[in-house]
Amino acid sequence: MDKQQFQEYGNFLMSILRAVETDHRPQSVYPLLQKNLDKLDKNLEQILQSWARETLPQLQPKLAEDVARVILEFGILIQQFTLGDIASNLEIAIASYQVIDIVFTLEAFPQDWAMIQTNLGGAYCERIKGKRADNIEQAIAHCINALKIFTKSAFPQHWAMTQNNLGNAYVDRIKGDRADNIEEAISAYKDALKIRTKSAFPKQWARTQSNLGNAYFNRIKGDRADNLEQASLHLNNALKVYEKMNLFERYKIQTIIGNVHSIKNKLYQKLYQSDHHKLDNLKKAICAYKNALEICTKSTCPQHWAGIQQNLGNTYRNGIEGERADNIEQAIAHYENALQIYTKFAFPQNWAMTQNNLGNAYSDRIKGEKSDNIEQGIAHYKNALKIFTKSAFPQDWATTQNNLGVAYKKIKGDRADNLEQAIAHYRNSLQIRTPENFPLDCLHTACNLGNLALDNNNWQLAIEGYALAIQAVEQSRSWAIDEERRQEILADSIYVYGNIVQACLNLGQIEKGLEYTERSRAQRLVDMMASNELYQGGEIVPEVKQLLQDYEELQQRINLLRFGSASEVVPVLAGSPNKTMSLGMPVKQSDQSLTREALLQYQKEIQELEAKKQQVWQQLRRYDPVLAGQVQVEHLDWEQMQQLIEESTTALLSFYTTREHTHIFILFKDRSPQVFTCQGQGWKTLQIWIFNNWFKPYVEAQSEWKQKIGDFLEELAERLQLQELVGHYLTGIEELIIVPYRYLHQIPFAALPLKRGEQEGLLAAEQEKSSLAQNRGMVFASKSSKPSATKPVTNTTYLCDRFRIRLVPSCQILHYCHQRPAIPGQEMGIVEDATEDLPFTSFECKTLAEMYQVPAKQRLQGRNATVKSYHTLAQQVHILHSSHHAQSNPMELLESHLRLGDGSLTLGQLLTPGWRMPNLSEVFASACEVNFTVTDITDDLLSLATGFLCAGARSVVSTQWSVDDLASALLAIFYYDGRRSGMSRSQALQQGQIKLRNLTGKEFADNYQTQLTEHLEQKLKEANTAKQNAKDQGDQEELDKWVTIVDKFEIQQKRLESLSKEDFPFAHPFFWAGFVSQGI
Repeated sequence: MDKQQFQEYGNFLMSILRAVETDHRPQSVYPLLQKNLDKLDKNLEQILQSWARETLPQLQPKLAEDVARVILEFGILIQQFTLGDIASNLEIAIASYQVIDIVFTLEAFPQDWAMIQTNLGGAYCERIKGKRADNIEQAIAHCINALKIFTKSAFPQHWAMTQNNLGNAYVDRIKGDRADNIEEAISAYKDALKIRTKSAFPKQWARTQSNLGNAYFNRIKGDRADNLEQASLHLNNALKVYEKMNLFERYKIQTIIGNVHSIKNKLYQKLYQSDHHKLDNLKKAICAYKNALEICTKSTCPQHWAGIQQNLGNTYRNGIEGERADNIEQAIAHYENALQIYTKFAFPQNWAMTQNNLGNAYSDRIKGEKSDNIEQGIAHYKNALKIFTKSAFPQDWATTQNNLGVAYKKIKGDRADNLEQAIAHYRNSLQIRTPENFPLDCLHTACNLGNLALDNNNWQLAIEGYALAIQAVEQSRSWAIDEERRQEILADSIYVYGNIVQACLNLGQIEKGLEYTERSRAQRLVDMMASNELYQGGEIVPEVKQLLQDYEELQQRINLLRFGSASEVVPVLAGSPNKTMSLGMPVKQSDQSLTREALLQYQKEIQELEAKKQQVWQQLRRYDPVLAGQVQVEHLDWEQMQQLIEESTTALLSFYTTREHTHIFILFKDRSPQVFTCQGQGWKTLQIWIFNNWFKPYVEAQSEWKQKIGDFLEELAERLQLQELVGHYLTGIEELIIVPYRYLHQIPFAALPLKRGEQEGLLAAEQEKSSLAQNRGMVFASKSSKPSATKPVTNTTYLCDRFRIRLVPSCQILHYCHQRPAIPGQEMGIVEDATEDLPFTSFECKTLAEMYQVPAKQRLQGRNATVKSYHTLAQQVHILHSSHHAQSNPMELLESHLRLGDGSLTLGQLLTPGWRMPNLSEVFASACEVNFTVTDITDDLLSLATGFLCAGARSVVSTQWSVDDLASALLAIFYYDGRRSGMSRSQALQQGQIKLRNLTGKEFADNYQTQLTEHLEQKLKEANTAKQNAKDQGDQEELDKWVTIVDKFEIQQKRLESLSKEDFPFAHPFFWAGFVSQGI
């Protein structure tokens, strides 16, 4: 800029400021701006900045304030000026606001400072230049600054205006999770409406209603149909005001309403497949657009008329009632109508957008020659790129590049050349659509690239595309501050991980394939363990302390309602012959005689408390340091996984099922990783087969499930080609660390046969009945009469005969266990038979107490095993032996619980920071279903066992089903015998299982029968006394309970008599294989 130009711009600036000072109304100032559109550019912005920065500090304070106010008014006017270069206008406005901060400081002029912050927020939200994502972040920061002064009580109108602006910024926000951003916007708009009421501020109320409707239209969380209904409600609210005020606002709202009904049409088509719903929403969409066309005709409002034509085109192209082919023709016609107004020279950006839409329509066109249609589509995309350049419109450029990639993928002709073109366009798009800046768009385009490559056996290119897609997924997931949303993001894209694993294996990149399997699994559990590691040793903030207290109090109220006093409990839980699902809960016996109305009220109270507890849980998770900090936990590479293997005789087996196959990655301490593929054992053929033949029968028909355990495990071993795996890859290996996948988590790997015996798998009917009567899942069975013997197992070799076995949900979880400092102490605490109805648990715990010299204060017996005392004990000891009832809840995993003397300790509680157990070396959970759970598509193993790992335990021995009380007692004793003799955890469990399995009837009689009989006689005597006391006191409820317990103990008396007559009374896998060792 030469001296003359500088002088001209300076004179123009002074004339503007004088005009604003004289009369700052738009009608007075805008004519001057209109005559000088050529000077509304970067030069004016720079001259304004330099002049103000130099002049304002030299003026007297009052004069400086007056001049600053004139500049402020000019900034507001130029921001709203719609002629000339809008991008430059906004830059000048921002410069105007920024240069007066030397006058309007927070300390001297807090209200003016806050107003400037609000204006800056609005300007940055609209800003065209610069990175869009960064502009929106600036807008949010300025709005939040303004709210420091504009409080609801001191400046209600300004507060409401800023809340509305903040909502606008969050709606447009690119960084962070899209779903969370929309929730923030909705919250801000709702806050604004607390002041902007219809009666006091009708126009502002209508504008915020319109914004809120738009936010609900774009909402991701919640039910889509409900969100669209809310959008319609708020938009129609706004229309009631705008019908009398603002034609342009009416047009905008009618257009959005049309979009709402168009989307509703597609949604209801999917949900209901109903012609009625489709036709109704179609009519409403078309009606809304026609209403908008009545306001904006081609002659009166040509630009807006063209916009409606564009929307109609989108509505038809995206699928409404009628023939798809005809709809696309309609769409093309509407786009062509829009181009009558949207010319390249008058409205270049709109012209380019319409060209892009025409490209989409022709690419999808059914009528005409397919190749001609795609060529036409490509031509329209290339037209769009004449305006949508990478430098001027990077996002639109990237979108069009992606669309070109899709088109070239479809077109015939020179296949190789077209594929190269498609790849080039996808790669172009990904220059802008990066995981960091536009993760959702990046995911879409990167998957397009990966899928194209996979279809054409280009494994390296497939890895390139899918690797970017996974980065985008993980970036989006880290930005989400809601736990459920994090899971949704991963679940929606889980197939990408399977595809990249397959591509890696096809290319021989075993290490990389293993790393990607690990990145997809158990991420919710990984987040929780990462959070607890961050909490360890740190103070819990007061807000979290209060929420923890609220959570515990709600659980106590639920326990009181469900159980009343501890003596009122009647167990009716997993595996009951009368139940079809292992989903029940303990109920008071009096509930069985409640009136229908009273029962409904009781259930309602429980539901309300559970809902409140869930809300508190969600609030707690929002304070989680990983979620709140939007932390992306670092993933392990294969060498870090290898470091988890401490001995050269240990191998890690990581299972992963793709659509077609199951791959077993084999990792050694000092050798390169290997992979063993079970051909044809894919998702349906293996995982769904396990669900239908193992998980489902266990839940629905346990007796049948038990009888078929042996046959099922034999077939599974064959499907996994276990003998070949062991023979070819595991020579010299003594211990296996197994990372299962999905339903394999529920499999007792120890009982997978390598060589099957003649009679393995038989479980005598009476043995099965009596085991039901004494399991730790709180199930009762009728008395048995004629016990019969189980035939001995011969010549069966199981996996646990060859290997010590540990299970872990993922390598990352094992890594966290390894990171925890070693606990040298061996101080044990025991929690014993909290409901006083298990026949052999107290024998087990008495034996262990003597073995480890456990003092009475560290042995919680019966009703003394309260939730509070359990919590206290777990903080004090190094080894926790927990022997009582427990139950998994597959429908509500966080409600899986340990049954204690005064109620339940749930998995949800264990996962909170209030249950940190940093000094706990190991837990032996000798209770039912402690590691029984449902693993969803993200492979998260949320069980009571992993809850203990999260809380701080280094190792957990737990159960995978409703285990037998007597067998559990003996196995626990055998396990601790091994531990005291110096065995590792996995070895002690292995030897304990082998010893129990091989225990003969004679050995049982010689070593255990007398002690157990005397123990049970004492238990029966105490139970009969309690029964008589209840009868004498006329307490029917208590009497019924003790009658049931006496019956249960009598069944076990007969069982003890029969066991010595059997060759191997505990040989069946049901008795020993349900225990697993997890952790280190």
